[in-house]
Amino acid sequence: MGSAPSRSLREPAPAGVIDTIGTAFMILNRRPYLALMVVGLDLLLWLGPRISVSEIGRAVNQLLSRPELGGQAPAPVPVLSADFDALVILASLIPSLVAALGPDNIALPYQPLVLQPMLAASIGIVFSLFLASIGLGMSYWTILAHVVRGERLRRAQLFRSTLRNTLAMLTYLGLLALAAVGLSFLAGFTLFGATLLGLGDIVLVPFTIAAVVLTIVFYIGTFFVEDAIVLSGAGPFRAVIYSLGICRIAFWPTMRFIAASLIVQLGLPLALRVFTQNAAAVPFALVSHSYVATGLILASLLFYRERIVIVLRQGTNVKREEEESRQ
Repeated sequence: MGSAPSRSLREPAPAGVIDTIGTAFMILNRRPYLALMVVGLDLLLWLGPRISVSEIGRAVNQLLSRPELGGQAPAPVPVLSADFDALVILASLIPSLVAALGPDNIALPYQPLVLQPMLAASIGIVFSLFLASIGLGMSYWTILAHVVRGERLRRAQLFRSTLRNTLAMLTYLGLLALAAVGLSFLAGFTLFGATLLGLGDIVLVPFTIAAVVLTIVFYIGTFFVEDAIVLSGAGPFRAVIYSLGICRIAFWPTMRFIAASLIVQLGLPLALRVFTQNAAAVPFALVSHSYVATGLILASLLFYRERIVIVLRQGTNVKREEEESRQ
């Protein structure tokens, strides 16, 4: 009498990190056009006009230097300085070499036009660019998700999916902003009370350590939120649950994948800096970075797709066991 096949025989284990990355680049080699959106955005950031939002920085400094707020002008915020190009906001969800290195660190064939709008216009431009960055980024992620699922890129379906994913991401970011504001107020009041009691220096150190640890945990736990939104059609809360589920059922593979992604994302722009010092070599750097960055996002989607099945199956089994226990 033969034994029943084991679970591992019926359900092959998900591919490892190296195999997943290799498969992702095989997909990209068959569809190199998937990297064109990144190349186009980098070309815009490289050759397009510069939009300065220094008026917002100046207004913030004037507000914080008022007597009732201490009367001392703070150091200028880098992202609100005259050197900051607001167009870089468009790269919020898309990997960009120009955004990673900074537009001023890439050689130009000509002097770009610099626009310096007034305060009200600057605020409107920043807000509009932020919304555009979410829509542009989610369209990019949605296209890659359709390819990973093996679906044809139909315009109507792609538009609906992109709109839904954009709204989900905006909701997620809005909830994050509210949570950040709430935590900031809580931390501020706690530190203020500790300072009044003469414990400011003692409390500041553990607060800083806790903030760093929580930031790392949050980054790891929500690493696959974008994947959950575009592949599973999840809303903000469920996307976080799915991302945490991936980390739970495949903790060490997830750590290896995140480490490999970070090494490439941080190291590749530095390696390509030698090509960004000459305007004639910049296109090679942009195309190379776009190819590798797109391959990594495809790998992330593949990594998530193979493991979310296990997460959902475990959730179904738990619900079934709970129903059986009630009967």
